[in-house]
Amino acid sequence: MTSDDRIDQFKADLAELKVKTGGGNAERVTGRVGIIMMAAAVVIGFGSYVQSTKAANALDQNELVVLGLACVALAVVGSALYLYTRLVAFWRVWMLRQIYEHQSHIDQLTNRHD
Repeated sequence: MTSDDRIDQFKADLAELKVKTGGGNAERVTGRVGIIMMAAAVVIGFGSYVQSTKAANALDQNELVVLGLACVALAVVGSALYLYTRLVAFWRVWMLRQIYEHQSHIDQLTNRHD
């Protein structure tokens, strides 16, 4: 049995079991929010950097540096949200595959001893 046949068989068996393999609406929203947070952090951080180089007053520069650090934190949180959603999707499919393979193995063992 080739790997393509095994993948097709796995998909057919999952469709037969009517198992939920895709993420829900909340998972999609969380992933998109993470991407938006990362993009906003880059844009605002770059703007903060440009403005801090133009500021003559040290107090204004310090405010912009704090804004830049907040953007770094925003990018880290956005990255964590996005990574979380990707890992959850991967783990869900991995767990379904593990269950499927274990069940297949159990079926082989029970058929052998009948």
